[in-house]
Amino acid sequence: MTAIDSGRQIDEARRLYDAGNLDAAAAIFATLAADAAAPDQASAAVGLSVTAERMAQTLLEENAPAEAADLLLQALSVPGVADAARLRVLLGIAHLEMACAEFEVAVEAGPDADTAALAIELLARTLPLRGRDADAETVWRYGLDHQDADLAAQVQMRQDRP
Repeated sequence: MTAIDSGRQIDEARRLYDAGNLDAAAAIFATLAADAAAPDQASAAVGLSVTAERMAQTLLEENAPAEAADLLLQALSVPGVADAARLRVLLGIAHLEMACAEFEVAVEAGPDADTAALAIELLARTLPLRGRDADAETVWRYGLDHQDADLAAQVQMRQDRP
């Protein structure tokens, strides 16, 4: 690829990004960022990072953490992607959201008091990490007020420990 081709491609990727066509922009940025010989490799790596971050945040807002995680893993697999630490933090957030969803399903399934109490504790302790303190309180209250006295006692014990 010549410098002119690379320059045209990065300009096209920026245009696509500005137009909101993030998938197409990310594809071009990823191709250029992965090409060690591309004169715009560093700019493409930044463009990929910014695009992936924006896409992941949108997916998280749309309650699609698994898709956000997949997207972030793809971006992180590109050698030299810029702001990898920031993308990894977003990946962690996506995993927290997925964990919360799994804990919630486990609470609802509640096959036994031990498992349900553990799921309630994990969910209630994880939700505040996502700024969902009120939801965490609701989860604790659900466990503490549960009709199964053994479950309620286990939840109380778990809530009382540091």
